Amino acid sequence: MRRSLAVLFAGLALPVLAAPFTLLPVSHPAVAAVERYEVSAPALAYRGADAAAFDGNLPLAVGSGLSFKGHEKGSAALEFWAVTDRGPNADSPEVLNGGKRYASKLFPLPDFVPTVVQLRVSLAEAAKVGRMLPLREAGRAISGRPLPQGAVGASGEIGLDEKLQSLPYDPLGLDPEGIAADRQGNLWLVDEYGPFIVRVDAASGEIRQRYAPGSGLPAILAARQPNRGFEGVTVTPSGKVVAIVQSTLDVDGRTRHGARFSRIVELDPASGAVRQFGYPVPAHFSKAGDMKLGDIVALSDSRFAVIEQGKDQDKRMHNDITLIDLADATALGGKTLADGRALEYGDDTMLAAAGIRLARRTLALDLRALGWTAEKAEGLALVENNQLALINDNDFGISSKVQGSTAKLSQLQVAAGRLQDPAGLRQDGARIAITPSREATELWLITLQKPLHALP
Repeated sequence: MRRSLAVLFAGLALPVLAAPFTLLPVSHPAVAAVERYEVSAPALAYRGADAAAFDGNLPLAVGSGLSFKGHEKGSAALEFWAVTDRGPNADSPEVLNGGKRYASKLFPLPDFVPTVVQLRVSLAEAAKVGRMLPLREAGRAISGRPLPQGAVGASGEIGLDEKLQSLPYDPLGLDPEGIAADRQGNLWLVDEYGPFIVRVDAASGEIRQRYAPGSGLPAILAARQPNRGFEGVTVTPSGKVVAIVQSTLDVDGRTRHGARFSRIVELDPASGAVRQFGYPVPAHFSKAGDMKLGDIVALSDSRFAVIEQGKDQDKRMHNDITLIDLADATALGGKTLADGRALEYGDDTMLAAAGIRLARRTLALDLRALGWTAEKAEGLALVENNQLALINDNDFGISSKVQGSTAKLSQLQVAAGRLQDPAGLRQDGARIAITPSREATELWLITLQKPLHALP
């Protein structure tokens, strides 16, 4: 079995190295070593209004999902599959259109194509993006722009360009957030729009099959919160595709903060059979909707490791690895509360009365205790039984802010491509600018003292 170089070095007093590789100091009883790699990736040419702030390039963000591909032939290097999300986008004000308000996102590169990449990690040296597979469907490259209003999976958002003009919708738009590979050579991606599960040809990047709520997937999944659809995916040893919804469903717009669980979906590609299970919301979240799940990785057909994150009731950020077991969990398909309402309306007592057992959850690892600082831990992979790989999403290194006005972004609106305040007064001197966040994409290799399934 190949071993991390950090394990070989663990007993030595090594100096802290500069990026792109750093061997981090470790004082955690469950952890033997932590290797940090800053991921090197091609830049995206950007010639927009704020290009000078970025030296004409935006960083490529490849940390929305991660899957271990294997060891490179003839070397000790590790290879991973990774994926971008829908592309560079930033917060922007609500849009007034036809007397209604719509959430919006600003897309500085509106034609960006969500892309699968291969990462190569040369141990104790560097992590680099290699082969790139832009996603295609129905004979054309897709984009990450929102789906048309009313379409299955539409988020209700309006995409805006930098001049605050509405962008065309993309009926094939996809916002990938997880990636896994099966033994037949297929890649499985999940997204936040639909939420969709898609099967992708690993040689061409062509989407061969798309599962959607009401079309291969349970219709109730359409109640996902906007931008909180599927966030992680894995393939079990028996070939089942298991996806996890980032947060609680918002059934009828009423359950996001009260639901006691988020949904886990198991798809059997061979038969099309689907089962659902519940991931319990831990007590430290004051509102259930504050919990955000990241990636999921199979340890067996019923046991999984999951990234769980979000701010707790004391506003402290959590980035945790949990272990869940579905062996005794209740399959949720077709079940409701005693009064016929969706299970998301039920408290713990009502769920128990309905015979619902959620997944058994235990905390395995507090990433913040290891020095993790990124808000979005979004990719998780199992390299060896006692070694994890973790990657963050840096949102293409951008954020947004208001220039030329003292108003906050949330206090402004867009009407006919112009900014105005809630009273309808135009803010002609104001604009929404994108600014560098300076956050890098980091891949961590975490070597444990014992196999992950044996924690905590």
